[in-house]
Amino acid sequence: MKKILTLIVLLFGLVLVTGCLPSQDDPPNLDDFDAKINIDTNTQANLRILIPGGNLNETTMIESAIEGFNLIYPNINISLSYVSVNAYENTVRNQAAAGVLPDIIWTNTPDILFLIDKNLALPLNQYFELSEEADVFNLEETFHKEFIDMVTVNGNIYAIPRSADSVVTFYNKKLLSEAGVDLTRIQNGWTWETFLDIAREMRTYYDANGMNERYIIDANLTTWLSVNYPMLRSFGADVADAEGNIILDSPETIATLEAVRTLVTERLSVATGMTAGSSFEVGTSPFLFQSAAISLFAERRELKNNIDIVSFPLIGDSPKIGSGVAGYSINANTQYKDESWAFLNYLLSFEGQERMAEGGLKLPSIRKDLADFTTAEWGKGYENLNLGAYLYGPQYKLSIEFLNYFDPKYKPDLDLAIRDLFNNASNPDRTIRDALDIALRDIDDALSN
Repeated sequence: MKKILTLIVLLFGLVLVTGCLPSQDDPPNLDDFDAKINIDTNTQANLRILIPGGNLNETTMIESAIEGFNLIYPNINISLSYVSVNAYENTVRNQAAAGVLPDIIWTNTPDILFLIDKNLALPLNQYFELSEEADVFNLEETFHKEFIDMVTVNGNIYAIPRSADSVVTFYNKKLLSEAGVDLTRIQNGWTWETFLDIAREMRTYYDANGMNERYIIDANLTTWLSVNYPMLRSFGADVADAEGNIILDSPETIATLEAVRTLVTERLSVATGMTAGSSFEVGTSPFLFQSAAISLFAERRELKNNIDIVSFPLIGDSPKIGSGVAGYSINANTQYKDESWAFLNYLLSFEGQERMAEGGLKLPSIRKDLADFTTAEWGKGYENLNLGAYLYGPQYKLSIEFLNYFDPKYKPDLDLAIRDLFNNASNPDRTIRDALDIALRDIDDALSN
């Protein structure tokens, strides 16, 4: 009888405890705090920021921002912690469970979904509202809002973008000129058809001059969702609808994959399984789709004074340009919420953006008043190039929207399924139908686990 009573007491206690734990259907109210934007400049705090390891550029730009921030808040000490991008979710999860997750967390548009799902990203709405009321900034007028929208879920802003990142077309003026290409056809707003015409001209030139092993497009079509997903959307296709129903099997998807297959059959892009005999980086392919800063390529010996950028080619009647956000969230569990916001607010400020650019952030500022790359620090040294391509067509900007419709735990497998879809479409040994059926199977397997 004593054992039975003990078991009843233990079970009753377990019910009480589990009844107090938040569930997926009853998440904690992360808005339940009083935000303050005007903290005393003598405030003392020790903050830690989690940033990607092995990224010297991210380190130097943040260190530059910290230096400027400490001129205002000299007693807020900030130290850096590092995370491997490939181990991001495991690292953040383990640090959160151990109670050692830094106060400010680097994130990007796919990974922000993980932070939100785990209730680790603090909604920043209060800080934005208070800042607007105090005329610190105006969300619509001060920033390129389309990028802030990419880290807004169900009306809550969960991160601040450190820059405005979009896919552009890098091109080698020297190679194209040698082939007799009219470079005036390459301008912001050019179309996929114009791009194909020029690529075919280059193919003809290479073949006529014994450079058969070279390819025209050093593209990320098969490995990067920021290129292949906007292509799907430009052709009128999508992976899923807002209710999470898979709608990939469509004539529009087939048309997208056939366009990719054309690049392979016409030897404009390398086929899956083949080793390319050229690349943009070494100066033997004229085109590259990337979102990287111009500084990553412009100083290379093979490319110096030979390259420029232009917008991603517009496809169809509803073109999309791949875009995304790399930025910072506040740990929902930090005791230094206001101090963390003070630093993020500094990153958003005119001075903070300029300081990060001085530290190596050579991508467009999130601020509209720093859009002019001929005067802003982020364009320094490259004023004669077409850096306006990064900000071209705000109405076309598109992040990886379909991932928003699923539990973040499915993100890696869904990402892989779409990349494999384009990888298989670039494989002449597979039919387009086979490529699509494999992707549908992989998506179904992923969502069934």
